[in-house]
Amino acid sequence: MSSAHRAARRVLGWIDAWYYRRHRLRTLGPVLFLGTTRYRGPSLQFDDGTLLQDNDAIGRLHFNNASIAALGEGSMQRVGFRFAKLMRESLRQLDREARSDPALRDVRVFQGVTWIPAHGAVVGFVSTPLPKDWRSRWLTAHFRMLSWVFAPAKKIRGRGNTEPRLYWLTRAALARNVGKLKEEGAGRTRRETQT
Repeated sequence: MSSAHRAARRVLGWIDAWYYRRHRLRTLGPVLFLGTTRYRGPSLQFDDGTLLQDNDAIGRLHFNNASIAALGEGSMQRVGFRFAKLMRESLRQLDREARSDPALRDVRVFQGVTWIPAHGAVVGFVSTPLPKDWRSRWLTAHFRMLSWVFAPAKKIRGRGNTEPRLYWLTRAALARNVGKLKEEGAGRTRRETQT
């Protein structure tokens, strides 16, 4: 790793730590942080019937960049499998907390912004592009920097597509689909022990 990468990673690590404290995030498994806020925007109706209205409580999901960086080098498939395993673990933790934590009682929708292409349909994520404005341009630049500094595989860093997208996950979709994550994880574990 070059000295520029090390310096940039240190600075972004400080920014992540400040952001974590500033928004009162909590760690949610190995790759996610969770905060809560109020939704500001037009009413949204999701396919499962969940209605999100202006001023409703929402859960904000953020990636733990340091954990993602710690995945190490390797092929895109290897890094992708490692990330998917950790993401499943974090989503199972989200489901447990959504059921048991009184602070999340009124949260019916979780939202995150990322450039990482998610294959989250299995869990019920819905992706929409961010409107093209100053915020999306700033996030594109920020995500390019994050990708350059934190993306664990060189091929991922070189992909260059850092278009920010909103990812939405309703509580109902999470509860309905988290069983798939358990079955998928158990099946993978059985296959790994057999080889």
